Amino acid sequence: MTRVHTLRTIHDLGRGSLVFASLAIGCAGFPDKAPTTSVLLDNDYSPSATAAPVVYQAFWLNVAFQAPVAPGSSSEPQSAIPASENTAYVLLTPGWDPTSSAPPTSFVAIQSRGGFGVALGDTLHIPVGDASFEGNCAAGSHLTQEQADFLTQIVFASTFAGLRYDPSTCTTTQAGDAGAL
Repeated sequence: MTRVHTLRTIHDLGRGSLVFASLAIGCAGFPDKAPTTSVLLDNDYSPSATAAPVVYQAFWLNVAFQAPVAPGSSSEPQSAIPASENTAYVLLTPGWDPTSSAPPTSFVAIQSRGGFGVALGDTLHIPVGDASFEGNCAAGSHLTQEQADFLTQIVFASTFAGLRYDPSTCTTTQAGDAGAL
């Protein structure tokens, strides 16, 4: 083999290695994007109902929904991790206008009747309404005092600071005060 032929062969091998390296680098990101798992709330209450409940806040697993969700609308999707069924917790504000600068005057603490789960790459829709949640006194559904205490003292503690919630009437009073909010 001549010296020119040997150099050409080494050069060709180098080019092949370069092409292989380029392909490997290009494929290293395949698939381009990991599956996205998300969760959102669907406020199933009718917007035309008297004192239609707004979803004021909600929690599911490690996902917090802090933006109000008007009746008949849905929240923005939130990133979530795949999970088996977990209870959802919601704080309603009947008749409150989320576009108003005035704070809500009443709250109704509700929790899902069953759990909600989501698989990797899927979007979970949590339908908030009387069919899938319990605790709305206006629908004849009530939480136990233990359930209500968990929601008001743990889940929504900052909202209920200095307040007491009665799940038999869905009313909130100042702690140490008999007058309802």
